Amino acid sequence: MQMDQQTGKESKAMPSPTADSTPKRKIEDTQTGTLASNDINMSEDLAFMEAPLDDSAKPPTLKRGSDSADSVVKRQRADTESSDYHLLARDPDAGDRNQQTQPSADPKANESGERSAELFDDYLTLVFQEEDGLPDLLGARPQYFRRIPQIHGEHIVISKRAIRRIRMLLAACTADQLLETVEDDTILRLIGLLTSAIDAADNLGLAAMIKDGSELDKGIELSSEYCQKLDHAFSITCLGLEASSLMIYMAATGKASKTACTSDSLHVATAFFKECLLSCIVPLLGLTPGCSLVDVLTDKNLPLSSRMHALFSTVLLAHDPVISLVGQPALAEQDIISLVFASISVTFCTSELLGRGIDANTFESIRRSAQSLLRQVFETHVEQRTWMLEEILASLIRLPIQKRAMSLYRIAGGKSAQFISVLLLKLLQGTAYSSENLTAGFESGTLSAKEYRMLLQKHKKAVETASSSTDFTVRYLIGRCVKRESKTAAANESEYRGILETFVEDCIVLLGHPQWPAAELVVRVYSLHILELLDEDKSDISLRTLALDSAAQIASHIARTQKEITESASTHASSVLQAVTSSSSLESIERFRSASCLLLEYLQSKVVGGEQTGAIPLYISSWSSMLIAALLKSKRKAAAADGADSSGKDGLNNIPESFSEAMATDSDSDSDTDAEPNTDRGSGSGSDSESESDSQECSDEGSDYQERSSATVKSSKRHGSKAKASARRGLNIEKRKAITACLRDYMVITHRSTRAMPHNLTYASASDTARSLICLLPLYRSFDMLLTRVTMALSASQVTLRSKALRALNQIASQRAAVLYQKNVKYAINHRLQDSSPQVREAAIDLIGKHISQNPELTDQYYEFVSVRVLDKGPSVRKRVLRILREIYLSSTNLTQLVDIGVRILQRTGDDERSIRELATKMLQELWFTSGDHATFEDDDGVRVEATGNIFNLLSPDSQREMLKRVRVMTGVMEAARSSDLSELMAGLFSHVTTKTSNAEAEEAMLVIRCVIDALFEQLLRSEESSTESIADNEMTVDNTATASVDLSSTSASSAIFSTAACLRFISALSLIAPDAVGQHSEMLSAYLKMTNASEEDMLHNVLCIFNNTLLCIPHPSSQFLGSLESDLISLLASSPQGILSIAVPCLCTLVEKITWNYGKLIRLFRSCALQLYREHRRIAVRSNTNPMSAKNVMRFIVLAGLTCRYFDFDKHRIKQSEHFKDLDTVIKGTVPDFMNETLLFFATSSLPQPVQLAAIQMLGQIYIKKPQLALEARSRTLMDKVFSEGSAGHKLQVMRNFLEFLRADSKRYAQRLKEEQGKVREVDAKALVGDTGDMSVAGVGASLMQTYLDRIIEATFLPGASALLVCGFEVISLVLEQGLAHPLKCVPALIALGTSSDAHIRSKALKLHQDLCFKYASFIHSRDIEGVRLAYEYQVQVRGSPESVAGFSDSADVRDAPNRPVAYLQPLYSQLRSKRMRRNDFLTLLVKIGDCESGTSYMAGGSGRSGASDTKSGGSGNDIDIQFVRFVAENLASLDYKYLDEVLHVIYQISAIIASTGLNLYHHFEAESQAEAGARAGARTGSSAGSRPATETKLRLSTKGSVCISILFALREFLKMHYSISETRCTAYNPSDTSAARDKPVTWHAQDSSGSGSMTSQGRIVWDACNPYAVRPMSLEADFNDQRLRFRQQMAGSLAVAEESSVAADTGSVFDSHGNASACAAEDDAFVDPEELELLSMGVFDAEDCA
Repeated sequence: MQMDQQTGKESKAMPSPTADSTPKRKIEDTQTGTLASNDINMSEDLAFMEAPLDDSAKPPTLKRGSDSADSVVKRQRADTESSDYHLLARDPDAGDRNQQTQPSADPKANESGERSAELFDDYLTLVFQEEDGLPDLLGARPQYFRRIPQIHGEHIVISKRAIRRIRMLLAACTADQLLETVEDDTILRLIGLLTSAIDAADNLGLAAMIKDGSELDKGIELSSEYCQKLDHAFSITCLGLEASSLMIYMAATGKASKTACTSDSLHVATAFFKECLLSCIVPLLGLTPGCSLVDVLTDKNLPLSSRMHALFSTVLLAHDPVISLVGQPALAEQDIISLVFASISVTFCTSELLGRGIDANTFESIRRSAQSLLRQVFETHVEQRTWMLEEILASLIRLPIQKRAMSLYRIAGGKSAQFISVLLLKLLQGTAYSSENLTAGFESGTLSAKEYRMLLQKHKKAVETASSSTDFTVRYLIGRCVKRESKTAAANESEYRGILETFVEDCIVLLGHPQWPAAELVVRVYSLHILELLDEDKSDISLRTLALDSAAQIASHIARTQKEITESASTHASSVLQAVTSSSSLESIERFRSASCLLLEYLQSKVVGGEQTGAIPLYISSWSSMLIAALLKSKRKAAAADGADSSGKDGLNNIPESFSEAMATDSDSDSDTDAEPNTDRGSGSGSDSESESDSQECSDEGSDYQERSSATVKSSKRHGSKAKASARRGLNIEKRKAITACLRDYMVITHRSTRAMPHNLTYASASDTARSLICLLPLYRSFDMLLTRVTMALSASQVTLRSKALRALNQIASQRAAVLYQKNVKYAINHRLQDSSPQVREAAIDLIGKHISQNPELTDQYYEFVSVRVLDKGPSVRKRVLRILREIYLSSTNLTQLVDIGVRILQRTGDDERSIRELATKMLQELWFTSGDHATFEDDDGVRVEATGNIFNLLSPDSQREMLKRVRVMTGVMEAARSSDLSELMAGLFSHVTTKTSNAEAEEAMLVIRCVIDALFEQLLRSEESSTESIADNEMTVDNTATASVDLSSTSASSAIFSTAACLRFISALSLIAPDAVGQHSEMLSAYLKMTNASEEDMLHNVLCIFNNTLLCIPHPSSQFLGSLESDLISLLASSPQGILSIAVPCLCTLVEKITWNYGKLIRLFRSCALQLYREHRRIAVRSNTNPMSAKNVMRFIVLAGLTCRYFDFDKHRIKQSEHFKDLDTVIKGTVPDFMNETLLFFATSSLPQPVQLAAIQMLGQIYIKKPQLALEARSRTLMDKVFSEGSAGHKLQVMRNFLEFLRADSKRYAQRLKEEQGKVREVDAKALVGDTGDMSVAGVGASLMQTYLDRIIEATFLPGASALLVCGFEVISLVLEQGLAHPLKCVPALIALGTSSDAHIRSKALKLHQDLCFKYASFIHSRDIEGVRLAYEYQVQVRGSPESVAGFSDSADVRDAPNRPVAYLQPLYSQLRSKRMRRNDFLTLLVKIGDCESGTSYMAGGSGRSGASDTKSGGSGNDIDIQFVRFVAENLASLDYKYLDEVLHVIYQISAIIASTGLNLYHHFEAESQAEAGARAGARTGSSAGSRPATETKLRLSTKGSVCISILFALREFLKMHYSISETRCTAYNPSDTSAARDKPVTWHAQDSSGSGSMTSQGRIVWDACNPYAVRPMSLEADFNDQRLRFRQQMAGSLAVAEESSVAADTGSVFDSHGNASACAAEDDAFVDPEELELLSMGVFDAEDCA
């Protein structure tokens, strides 16, 4: 049909079907840009169809009737349906918006559509006419069809050009116009032509040809015939895709009725499209560079390359109608499923030819089109979502990990996410799509409340749909992460867990991104699921771990986002966005409106630009739900208020039907219940009327003036309340107008075109807005819930969960440190710091340490918890705590805290771990002995100060304050060292920093020490000027400045730490390190020598020590000072206590010998004392008077003479300066030490008062140090032997103190000799060659003494009630082991016993010594372990007071391995043995056999563990059984920390062996004794004799005590089985000779306490009253012995009965019942087991196993 240009009348013209009717021309393919494969002869009346598709191009001039056709084409270009189709496929709302924004159809538009439909009908008529005449064309080329050669002839199909022109005409008319104009038969015939083209393309087999070509290697050349066929197949496949696309387009747009386009036709079209994707597109994209087909397809000079790209372009164009069709119910479910499978395959397809023949943009466009199809199906077909999700995830899992990582999706703002995450988010965001227009009704505010409620339900449904889809997705992924049994499922489980982690992490990254609102939905839903997982204790451990990680990520993101928004609002002086509610202010509503519209405009600009992600529907639905709900609630409140104000008239029946009416009404219809705070809810109109009536009534009755005044006041208040209510109603009207305006803006923005979009929309502004808006969503109110679950997970039973929870809390606190201030968090962290797992404790320390350094205010909250962990068992924990303490030290200003930190770090310088010792030493060196950032030892000219002079005064004020802070801390640490064992560590620290570091470090340390000394003396000077000894007040004027370094909040504490006594004590310690620096100030200390107050004795002692160390370093002392010093020292000798004498005498001797040379004073002193002692000696010897005239005077003479003899070498000076020593020669003829030895031996052995004897013995020790050979003389040995055998505890203590001091002096003498010989060339000693071994003999005195007296020293160490002997004896033993003076095996039992001491210092040192011995002498050091166990028991008896009070465990351990679990006393010893299985099992066997009364090891009641077990088997009381010792060992065995199953089973095995042998023997013995007693009673009645009874009675009592030991073993066996969850079957199957790896299986201790009164265990301890009361209570009466025998018989009888039942059931093997009682199997079923046979069987089994 054409229209004449001149007349406009319609005219029919049929073109000639011959080839000559029209010229031949090449037609360019407008879609692919390539030349079409056939030449088409077009009639001139259809030349308009060759017009290009571009709007700007003008159509060609038509010769006949082209005016009408031209107008149709122009209208088609102006019609938006065709151009909007692709937008409709990507944005489902686009079509509705276009229909709403387009004006109603005018007559010209309708006429154009009708003319297009008529042209479509005419064009099909031409096509059909040519089809009818095809048989007559013979070899001629048809105009609308194409000939396809086949094997059996040719196949004629409609041409691609005709298909495209048909589609263009279809796009120019509406469905209704087309269906009214074109008959169904015409459409049906067209469908047939399209189906024929699809069948022809399908029959060519392009997929098979591609497969054959891809299988050929690269070296094989493809034939020309194959290439021609492949070219032809590409062309026809494109034609088939065009045909299927047109058919699908007609069905999707409704331009073909269901009768014409049936489901079968659609199936053909969709099936062909699916096959093209799966069999053509995917194989082509998946080609590898190693096949021959790649060369011909990627060579741009060959036609096949253009054919392949034409196929790609055709597939892209065909995607749009397919996407539109799957969103409609016309397509069958089978076809939808097939399309989804194909799209998933394309989505996850990868190509190695990108950039080498396949354009990357084309490849990505194909994948995005497939994703769009998936998204459309996921949106519209809810029933398909489950399997779609499964298939998508399964396809992802099938991809190699490398290809998964490569599929990153780049997002605006520099972010990126995994491809699968973006795909899932697109699918989930699309579920909020609704076929209805979401903004319908937003254009006006005239809707009624009912209509608004319908709108609210619509938007809520959209949000709920998205939420349910998200919940299903998250639940599905979590369900796939659960552990399963099969290996394949387990592999997939880890894959799914990785997908879930990646998905959640990407969603957290995308939170607040403008285009991904579904990210918040996913994270919110996932957070609810992880809360459920964390609440369920039985959840999979891996899932709970994953949940903790995710909870930390989500909570930290919430905290960070809220913090950033708050800071941004404060920076820009703006308010934070708030959710819109009925009570929101007008300003908050306007802010929300502005923000949401800005974000919506940004998203709409992306939609029209083709970058939309489906975010707009989800945003609009969520915002509209909130706004409409606020609108409805506001109106409901207003109506309720109006009903209250209407005085009961109509009430709520007067609610307007529309909001426009509500807004039009005045105060009678609007009222907000959210009144001012001072508004009373009861002051409505009804109450006002009542007040008026009351007032009127009062006036009528003539009320007084006060009542009238009250009524007036009420009336005025009423009018004021009405005015306020009216203002509020007006404000509420404005707020509702703002909400409706916001909704209207949403509608306008979503229907706005590209040209109308603002040009200032940037990602930055949209991102900030989205981040502010997202904080209004529920996810950002879940922080407290997540934090609570993480805190609760800190108490989980699994170590992994607890440590993971701590790391999660650490991550949360990094964004919001305030959570650490919460009481529940603080409580949970404190418990984790005491956790049994080092891993958990280290994680807790990391948590606190990180945030204490970043938030110093947390120090006060957690310092106490953290500081105690410096004693933790885990080395890594101790290291971390040390670093934390250093950070606290650098930031703290609390003096008490600084001192405590210094003490704790100093303690670690003696740590067992070498790395920790080095770390602690290095820390203190940096903190105390470096110049630091403030102290600079340079003068004003920048020259480093000299070592001489007062360095402290040269420092700047800031440096002085810093140095004073350091001095205060070091002084405080010295004070703490005074009352603990830190003195040696402090001395070792000073020695290290001054001698064992580099020269530069040592020089700097000495300079700091000199500065510290100067500062200390400055403080002494200030204290002398002050009326008190506190210097805190003097320093407040300095420390209260802005730069103060030390917090002196506690003046008394500061004064105590930095008192004069403390300063002197610190200076005394420093005088050993830097005597030169102290010597410069020593003269000012002479005033302290005149102190006579007893309370000042400590200061006097320190001053004397300072003088003693620095006398030789005082620069140029004056004679006056030296004379005064001599006089003061001599005056001190007259009346000072012995403690002062011990330091004053050496000081005086040094002064005289080295400086003043006033020998006469010392000679007169010593001569006077010697004469007095000689006279007293003669008086006692001649008169036999044992009472001296004055014991005090004798003691002083002894001490002065002994000390003077030691510290001054009289014999040496007598030879050199004989004239000065004439007076001494008159008294002493021989050597002075020999004279003093004889004199002191007399006073020590004579029957003098004990103080005199002790003083003499003490000074003998000083003489032995002076001349060691005297200690080996016979009289000296006799004295020491007598003291150890007969002496009192005081005498023994003094002798051991002599030993201790002698060994220390000997060690110092040896070290000094090595120092002197260091660097010297050793020469041959002529004296040694001739036999003079004086020096050697001196060196061997200590070894000789210790080898002689070590046993007696150890015995005296454990003397009952002598704690001082214990301490002193242990020090002697330590020195013996350190110096190697005796065999170490002698000391092992003592070390084991001292390892159970309650004194932490003794215990730790004993354990350290024992550990060192075990390392050095591992081959033999454990041979006396059992003796050590016995000695440990005896020591505990001494400590506890009685055997019944002794337990085998200690509750005072530093760190327990489990709650309610005691620590065995023998645990340290067992830890040394655990590494070697044989040695460990031997030790356990020996411990168990202590309970065997027949083995002899339990007969130790009268013996001593020091002499061995064999000594106890002699007669007398030694043959008694020590039940308490057996119980002690059993409790140790129960409390040992077993690590492996083999350890526990071995103990149980040995117990069972003893029960089966000794236990059965005792049972038979008691049975026989019971029968004998019965016979005796019967004989007594008959008058016969019972025989000799006393011997039998003694043996019976001994056996009864042995049965108690067996009962103890019974209880121990059951205790171990219960707490280690070991079955009886496993116990029976244990074989000690088996060395399989199963025995090394780790074992865990379980707390299984019972609450019943008869429970055998409580708090990890055996309850002996429930097992056997005689284990803790001795049997004294005969009734007790009878009761025990009865108990034991019943116990064994019950065990035998159970054993009989078990043997019948098992038919083989030896079994022990749940009570640990032995039983044996019977040879036959239901046979009676004789006890004797049972005994033989049991003993035979165990004997065989023992032999094995």
